[in-house]
Amino acid sequence: MNSSGKPEAEKRPPPQRVPDAPSTRRAPVRSEAEAPAIPLLQPIWELNIRCLSLLAETAEGALGDAFPLVRQIRESLIAMNPEIRNRAARKSFLLLDLEFSNLNWWQTVVSHPSRSPPLPAWRGRFPRASARALARATLSVVWHGLQADRYARCRFGMLPAVAALLQSVSLTELERLAERRYQFLRPRWEDRPAVWRQLLESAATTDYRRAREFNIRGLQLLVGELLATP
Repeated sequence: MNSSGKPEAEKRPPPQRVPDAPSTRRAPVRSEAEAPAIPLLQPIWELNIRCLSLLAETAEGALGDAFPLVRQIRESLIAMNPEIRNRAARKSFLLLDLEFSNLNWWQTVVSHPSRSPPLPAWRGRFPRASARALARATLSVVWHGLQADRYARCRFGMLPAVAALLQSVSLTELERLAERRYQFLRPRWEDRPAVWRQLLESAATTDYRRAREFNIRGLQLLVGELLATP
């Protein structure tokens, strides 16, 4: 009791704040095109954009008929607008190839720079000036990517021995090589137009699941090809 003779009110502890229940809302799923770029992917995407742009340019020009891949997917290439092109380019792997799974070829061109390996007659060719510039850019991105991360070779479809050989070559030597061997630069899976049709069809829709499915398929193809290479 207090001094006035009245009973003191029962003291109760202050109410404790109940923590908020964890939110059941899912974080929004971003499409492949909306996902932020990691450092290695950004230059790969830029090379892929240049590759797709060059294929579309070839499809609209006189060289298209002499380029087997372009001839077989010409309509899809011509219908490709910048939005479709950008979605098609944003993959986890390089859409270009420069004999990255051919160790004998690389050993020859590095050891004997003046020797010219034969170019398969069936293979299509990019316009000379564009191919030369793109070959230089491709080898530069690949070289820097390998210096930063040895496992980057998987994104390039490159054999470990080729990656080791490339890392031992100077940038100056790579520039000379690109000048001499740019005609070997080609779209990956050039002899498989069905793969390119799937790529462009998946990019023609905003359904990110289609893009992700192709990304997985492309990585599976790369790994399978490297494992099958003796």
